[in-house]
Amino acid sequence: MKVSPTRSRPAGPLGADVAWFFTIAILLCFAISVPMVFRLVPTDLYNVITPIMQMTPLLAAIIMWLIRRPGTFRSTFATGWRGAFGWAGIGIGLIAAIAAIQTAIAVATGIWTLNPVDQIIGTAVWILPVFVMQSVFAIGEEFGWRGWLATRAASWGFWPLAVVSGLVWIVWHLPVLAVIGDLPFWDIVIYFAGMLPWAPLLLALRWRSGSVWPAVLTHGAINSIRVYLLQSVPNATDHLLIEVIGWVLTLAAAVWLMRKGGAPFVRDAVRPAQA
Repeated sequence: MKVSPTRSRPAGPLGADVAWFFTIAILLCFAISVPMVFRLVPTDLYNVITPIMQMTPLLAAIIMWLIRRPGTFRSTFATGWRGAFGWAGIGIGLIAAIAAIQTAIAVATGIWTLNPVDQIIGTAVWILPVFVMQSVFAIGEEFGWRGWLATRAASWGFWPLAVVSGLVWIVWHLPVLAVIGDLPFWDIVIYFAGMLPWAPLLLALRWRSGSVWPAVLTHGAINSIRVYLLQSVPNATDHLLIEVIGWVLTLAAAVWLMRKGGAPFVRDAVRPAQA
């Protein structure tokens, strides 16, 4: 999908491009969620609609790329694999470590208890297939948020981009309310607030590696390995302290990755190319 240099066009105003990307991604996601929001389809179909919703950031990014075409698909979406596996390993390891620390603290303080050993072992067989499935589903999100957007808005700097994209990511997730059902207001606030720390971590992996794939695979780990460690290993209940510990550790991991000389055991870390 390479684009000839003679056909490349100026990137256009950065703010307008980003605003259009956000708008298209959100409107597409909301439109696809209509059957769930208004209960027009059986709940069994939610598992079909949700992965389609996850594709909307990618669709929005492709639309913007086709309009602007500042470079090749590979460079704009950062789809190169060089060094990606090492950074993906770091991301997945951080996800597992943070979740394990949360569970260990909750069990040690008596907030949670462990599930029966046979149950823990029995559910472990699903970690790999669920991880693969969730990573595939995450492509649609990450190619948009940490692929096209991270390249196009690289000049904003890491933390401004992480905060803005994280807030918009929360808005994009609002149709999830149709799936999780009726919850107390503060539970909803905590649920959505918990998404914000993931944006810096995923962007840090993309930023340091120069590839979108570590963000994709780490996103898959969030929805598989993390869920296993926090929900299958312990008999977990909602608890604000354990949530806050996870938020703090996730932000700390992003800071560690982005500090100069962070993760020195991975070679040739590069910043994302600007459009």
